[in-house]
Amino acid sequence: MPGGTLNFPKLGLLKLNLDIIKSINSKDRLLWGKSQEIIENLEIICDLNQEIKIACDCSCLFTVKEIFPIVLNDIYEHSEQFSRLPAVISAFQCPAKFLLADDLISKDYVSNFLNKAIWSKIITPIAHDIENDLRLSAVRLNSDNNNSNNEDIERANRVNRSNKFAPIFLSSFGVSIKERVKDVLAKKLYENAASSLDNWKTYSEMRSIALAKYGIDLSEIDELPATIIGQKNGVLDIIQNISSFAVRYNYNMNTQTFIEKTSWAKDKTALNTLSIKNVAESIRTHGTGITHAVINSVYKYLAQRFQIFSQFLYEDHVKSLLLKEKQANAAEEVYEEYPIARAMQFLQEMRKLGVGDDGLSFLDQFRELITEIGNALGFVRMIRLGTMRYSSKANEFVTTTTTTTTTMTATSSSSSSDGFEKLARDAMFHDFTINASKQLDAEIESLRSNTTEGTDYFEVLTTIFAGELQSETNKHLSSFFLIVPALMLSSVDSMYVSKQNLQKAFEGKKKNDDRVEKEERREGSSASKLETQMMLNQSTFTDDGFSLGVAYILKVLDQDSKFDALNVFDSYESFYDTRTTNKETVVMSKKYEREEDREEHDLRLKRYGVYLREFKMLRYSYAGSRAFFHRYSDQSTILP
Repeated sequence: MPGGTLNFPKLGLLKLNLDIIKSINSKDRLLWGKSQEIIENLEIICDLNQEIKIACDCSCLFTVKEIFPIVLNDIYEHSEQFSRLPAVISAFQCPAKFLLADDLISKDYVSNFLNKAIWSKIITPIAHDIENDLRLSAVRLNSDNNNSNNEDIERANRVNRSNKFAPIFLSSFGVSIKERVKDVLAKKLYENAASSLDNWKTYSEMRSIALAKYGIDLSEIDELPATIIGQKNGVLDIIQNISSFAVRYNYNMNTQTFIEKTSWAKDKTALNTLSIKNVAESIRTHGTGITHAVINSVYKYLAQRFQIFSQFLYEDHVKSLLLKEKQANAAEEVYEEYPIARAMQFLQEMRKLGVGDDGLSFLDQFRELITEIGNALGFVRMIRLGTMRYSSKANEFVTTTTTTTTTMTATSSSSSSDGFEKLARDAMFHDFTINASKQLDAEIESLRSNTTEGTDYFEVLTTIFAGELQSETNKHLSSFFLIVPALMLSSVDSMYVSKQNLQKAFEGKKKNDDRVEKEERREGSSASKLETQMMLNQSTFTDDGFSLGVAYILKVLDQDSKFDALNVFDSYESFYDTRTTNKETVVMSKKYEREEDREEHDLRLKRYGVYLREFKMLRYSYAGSRAFFHRYSDQSTILP
């Protein structure tokens, strides 16, 4: 019908027009009889919607409202009936319009009865189903079992059908099943993750699965700080026992990660690690004030280590060997090639003094002391980077506050980085608001300063010890740079042995697996496993704490230029490169008549190649460590 849908006012107007036409032309009564029949049919059509509402009215369900939870429970248990849910809720909502006269009764029926029933019989069980499915999926993700049973399929179908519903309106508010389920699930998983921070990785996987499988974003879980498995308080625990941390962990400068030594993880199946993310989360939990506690703890630790450092160089045997090195070094100010034979002889002389209970010579123990100093400095650098990471994340939504002043002619405008305090004063806010704005400006400025560079803790620690260690009372430390070539040779030799043990342990593990498959004797297998475990306990693949410790001590003692004059790295690389690329040396292996002699010669060449690679890696690591101190050093070349 023109003008929109048919209704009773329009039908009345139509009747009036027909009556006027009848009065004008009353001859064709047959036509008027048909028009009367049409009008009656139109009246039925106009009244159809109201008749349907009356016929479908379910207000009588108010007398049997107790069956509503039972019906919802039946729908939940049969996922194929989920399409009935909107109609069932709409039917039980019909009595609400007759209860509007009494707001208390109407609110009690809709909010307390209908809403609670939907919450307890539909939303909470679905959230429980999703949580169970996420946990099972996370377990399957880390195992080889990816099979799903019928119960899992039924649960997934039920959840997917419920997520497709549009929001259901109850009186004056709407109920979105998907959003309600998300709220319940997010709250529950957040509380579980907060009470068990060691399982942060599991809950992070559950969040990813929920987003991919159900389209539910549980981003609140990732806002929790991650912790290190096996450590109670993370950075706080390290601060309280920094000496143990420096001994138990190896530092990797490229990835800015500390990795637990295998010798300290004999009864574990995995090694603990400490990364910048862990440090940033600890700072987020305990505040940026923790950095000052770290510096104080490291300062006290370095003071103790430098006492032992000074005592070692003050020993008569060490002073005697260094005196010989000093006399030999006095002949040349700058070496074209430092004689590696002198470093090897220094190593042999130190080994003649005996070894400790752990099988290490005194020089090896001194090298580990320097490594521990470097590990402590690596932890300081990680604290600084963790602070910058935390400040950057906390400051990501804070922008420079700008104000624009426009003249009456709208021809000039200016912007400035005025703080919130000035804006509050210009707006003539209350003093409490102005003080709060001032504190906000201070906090934002602190975050911005920490985001960029913050405090250079290396410069502080260098300046503190430089004055004392370069004094006349510590004159015996002036020859430290002469012992560094032997220390580097010891470090490369130790790293070569560690990596060889790691490779042998891996090969031994493969052999053990083959033995298990072939069901050989248990005695032989267990003995082989014990041997493999012993090799693992003596293996590592990174130890940048040594190079960082050497670079720091040389900077503190102001001996960088003296060490650079030795040209140690060029000499070592030239020495081993000559033995691996010399044609006469390579051809010599063919002159051996015995197969054992040829194999021994080939192994020696291979070892020379490995030593050459290790010296190059040590050189790059040392150059990177020197870069940490180049700001307050002279303009000498950083790369040795």
